[in-house]
Amino acid sequence: MSDHKYGGIIWTNHALERLGQRGLSQDLAWQTYKHPDKKLTGKNPGTTEYQKSFGNSLVTVIAKPNDDGSWIVLSNWIDPPLFGTEDYKKQQDYKKYKKSSGLMRILLVIKKQLGL
Repeated sequence: MSDHKYGGIIWTNHALERLGQRGLSQDLAWQTYKHPDKKLTGKNPGTTEYQKSFGNSLVTVIAKPNDDGSWIVLSNWIDPPLFGTEDYKKQQDYKKYKKSSGLMRILLVIKKQLGL
C-alpha cells in the first residue's frame, strides 16, 4: 500500500495511481528523488525531473516544492515499462500501430476506442 506521506515528501493521488499502474514501488521512486543520477528542470514551471538508473531501467520522478517548502511528487514512471503493466501494454499497442499500414491502423484505432 502506497502512502501519501512517504520519505518526508508528499505524494499526490496521481503519483500514487501511477505507481500501481506502472508496477513501480514507492521506495524505488523515493530513492530516485532522494539520490538521483540526474536532476533536470521539469517541463512545467517550478518542477524538477529526477532520474535514476536501476539496471537496464530508468526511473523518473517529477516533483515540485509546496508553498511551505515541503516537496510534492507529481508523477513517476519507469522506462522501459515493466512486463504486464498498463504502460507495457500501451507501449506494445503503439509499436503494433506504428508497424501497421492504412486499414490495419484504422482497425486498431477502432478497437482501442471500443476498449477491446
